[in-house]
Amino acid sequence: LAGWVRWQHRPDPPATALDSDGETVYVAYNSGALTALDAGDGSVRWHTELTVDGAPATALSLAVAPQGHLLIGTVDGRILECSPQP
Repeated sequence: LAGWVRWQHRPDPPATALDSDGETVYVAYNSGALTALDAGDGSVRWHTELTVDGAPATALSLAVAPQGHLLIGTVDGRILECSPQP
């Protein structure tokens, strides 16, 4: 990759998916966690554990939908539409 790194986020555990709306970078991890990062400086806006009906879930894919919702594909085959946290 040519150029320079503006910022980096080194999570543990590894990320499984990410997408951005230009202002926020949404990251899903193989632990079931979700994080929103500021696209300008990489600072954490929020962090949460993904659950469905109170049970932990793991995201394998993630996309920002046109209406600002997150579309999440889970390891157990579900497709979720979620509102991002403020």
